[in-house]
Amino acid sequence: MHQSSIMNIILLLVMTLLYVTTCSGLSINNIHSEMDRLENEIDTKLFLYETPSFQWVPSTVYKYADFRESLYVMATEGVAGKKFYIGEDVTNGHVYGLVNIAAFLAQSMKETIKYDACDENSWDLVGGKYPLSNACGQLGQSYQDYHCSEEEKHMECPVDPNMSITAVTHAKWYGAPAPLYCGPKTDEQPHSGFWDYGYECNKGWANPPETCDVYEGQKAGKFDQSRPYASTAGRTDVEGCCWWGRGVIQTSGVCN
Repeated sequence: MHQSSIMNIILLLVMTLLYVTTCSGLSINNIHSEMDRLENEIDTKLFLYETPSFQWVPSTVYKYADFRESLYVMATEGVAGKKFYIGEDVTNGHVYGLVNIAAFLAQSMKETIKYDACDENSWDLVGGKYPLSNACGQLGQSYQDYHCSEEEKHMECPVDPNMSITAVTHAKWYGAPAPLYCGPKTDEQPHSGFWDYGYECNKGWANPPETCDVYEGQKAGKFDQSRPYASTAGRTDVEGCCWWGRGVIQTSGVCN
């Protein structure tokens, strides 16, 4: 039912924009003016995520207003000489641009919007536990080693072993791992452990009392740094591991 609803909204968006660009000419301003008419439908019927209780509700991260602003910047200014393609003044040129918008929204829904995620979630389960070094790469990957091609080498970001960052978003199910983070190895913490998703952290009666205070809305789980715990790739630390997927299409690595 929900997938059908998404496709209907995307189809409505494309057909509406197809009409206006045919009648009014191809321009980002014309596209915006017609998209604005669908703002409520986009926010309440398209940009939805699935909760742990299997309900579809409006995203807390992705909003029409932000999409509108971003589309304008990318269609008119772009980055490094590349712009978001909205069509061109040739026969049926606008159609290709509208299909590009629809394809982008479909990819975005699949990668992040349906999870209400901007930062990559920790999801690679190793031996029944979630390694904290998933930040370095999941399923055997090493994000910091995703280098640029030779012609783009000058744009590559250096890996800083002293950098410390904590992700903003994370999964929301019962006991879900905390946001990914990176940071240097220290004498006090020379390794990274794992997230124990089954630990009951809400123990007000314990001495001392325990609460679920790692992130807002946490129901269970805790960090366990008692011993090194390797990711699929074998990492047992998070030094320099600040390159996990970010954004609506989860770009990762030092070249993105």
